[in-house]
Amino acid sequence: MQKRAAVCFFLGILSVLFLLQPATAADVKVTIYETDFSTDPGWITNNPSYYYWDVQREAYHFQTEGGTNGYSFLPVEYQRGPFTLEYDLMITSIKKDGAVRFGLTNTDMDISKGVNVLGVFEYEQYGRLMAIRVIDQNNHLHETTSQYDSYCGDQPNCATKQFAENTTYRVVIRYNDELTQADIKVTNTESGELLWGFFVPIGDQLYYLNRLAITTKGDYSVGNTAEGYIDNISLTTYIPVTPTTVATTPPTTIPTTVPTTVPTPTPTESPVSPSTLCAALAASAGIAILSRRR
Repeated sequence: MQKRAAVCFFLGILSVLFLLQPATAADVKVTIYETDFSTDPGWITNNPSYYYWDVQREAYHFQTEGGTNGYSFLPVEYQRGPFTLEYDLMITSIKKDGAVRFGLTNTDMDISKGVNVLGVFEYEQYGRLMAIRVIDQNNHLHETTSQYDSYCGDQPNCATKQFAENTTYRVVIRYNDELTQADIKVTNTESGELLWGFFVPIGDQLYYLNRLAITTKGDYSVGNTAEGYIDNISLTTYIPVTPTTVATTPPTTIPTTVPTTVPTPTPTESPVSPSTLCAALAASAGIAILSRRR
């Protein structure tokens, strides 16, 4: 009997633990910003003749040039955590030392100081190179380019990768806050061929990224123009969501009690005691004698 009670108690404890066990967190993809430029995106610029929405192309036109402090941006509701930035980029012309830098920045939008995460297409001494460039809140620069000395390492048959003018590329930039690294992937949208991709270790989490921007602030070269279009932008993040688990209480069955009918005893007359009988006879005799004397 005691063993049975112990087993029942143990099973009951297991049931309670099962019902109250913590729920597993799941990441939910959230879109922070998205546009295909079919309508005016409302970006903010200090040079509307260089940066503007092209109504006919349904794309965003840019012309970057050093020494102009030119920029165009949009505030975004991003604070921290991982993110993925995707966009189409076509550079129609680029001069030596010209560059297109687009990504997430802080309010300064300065390419020479933090904080920013930028995809870079630049015409420099080694050719038309691509890069993933990050400057953290401590102003430490982390960069990997498509020049072979920058990313190849010991990889066999590795070579410098260059972009071409008048070609549309799909650029994907990802930031992983847990691994504290960022990576880039550049794909030819027409052929679907991966042109180049690599990562850059950061070593610290990033904060204060609150603008989506194309900028030349911090670029002091002269005459280094780059012109083209940006299209189909998507900025997403992943938010952990813990589903709420409600503990299920088994229904309690209240036993139905059938009232027991107790038979009511039939009252019986108590037998007359001898003393009571004698008293009654004496009283009757007394009444009879008084009646005779009268």
